[in-house]
Amino acid sequence: MDIDYFNFNSKLEVKTGSLLVSQPFLIDSYFSRSVILICEHNKNGSLGFQVNKCLKINLNDISHDIFVKEKIYLGGPVNNKNIYFIHRHDNLEENSIAINKDIFFGKNIKKLTHLIFNNKIDFKHYKFFLGYSGWSSGQLENEIKNNSWIVIPEFDSEIIFSNKHEDIWKNILKESGGVNKLFSNYPIDPRSN
Repeated sequence: MDIDYFNFNSKLEVKTGSLLVSQPFLIDSYFSRSVILICEHNKNGSLGFQVNKCLKINLNDISHDIFVKEKIYLGGPVNNKNIYFIHRHDNLEENSIAINKDIFFGKNIKKLTHLIFNNKIDFKHYKFFLGYSGWSSGQLENEIKNNSWIVIPEFDSEIIFSNKHEDIWKNILKESGGVNKLFSNYPIDPRSN
């Protein structure tokens, strides 16, 4: 039985709550070594956040209405002047949208920043993003078929909220095993190997 190691992933179906991990040989500099949490996927398209690209500015540098100095991540190129967040508390706010059993897409940023400011919630339970990553109908499926992304259907949510953002891409691939574990050691520039 012949196995095409570069096309086996195209048979995995992306869904809300999946992770997309960029293939190690993806040329696109924007999404190189990206890990994207898919927060919405339906017939109209997909929306997600890069969880491993930390910006060099803090949340309060972007918005003068927010008084907490928290890390903010580059969620993606769409609406990159807007702030979004995910969290792990199903009772944090009534308008939260469940992404999976323990990650939620938040709506009330003022309530969350108030909890942070008053030390009522730990940094391991939320993540802020500037912008989001989006795909029109069928676009993401085509990118997966063209081997731009590895679909990870199940994962430990601890890794999403890890403060060691520079290790998320490698650790997700290692934990998913198989050929992905081999990919985790693929050099950024194969010529330097």
